[in-house]
Amino acid sequence: MSIELQLFFIIASVITFLFVIKKIQKNGYDIADAVIWILWAVLLLVISIFPQIPTWFSKKLGFMSSANFIFCMFIFFLYIMLFNQNAQISKLRETQKELIQKLSIREYKSRKEE
Repeated sequence: MSIELQLFFIIASVITFLFVIKKIQKNGYDIADAVIWILWAVLLLVISIFPQIPTWFSKKLGFMSSANFIFCMFIFFLYIMLFNQNAQISKLRETQKELIQKLSIREYKSRKEE
């Protein structure tokens, strides 16, 4: 891994870590989501400080370079995050549907009593 890429990953991981911490303090960001991002930032920091780790994994898994392996990890991480967000959206849609149904029943009963 080149020095430029290594420095980029160190800076990116520190910025990600600080950004998530600031969001938690400022907006009350959900801790469960924040933990995932903090762990990702720490993993990125470890990988950028010790470039032998991604190099070893990339050789064992058959990647042409460690940068390809790291980008593949990024894509995999984003897929996991996308899946989690879709699950949350689905759960929110179900909750919304239930609330709309309950509200409709309540309004129907109040109109019927009048």
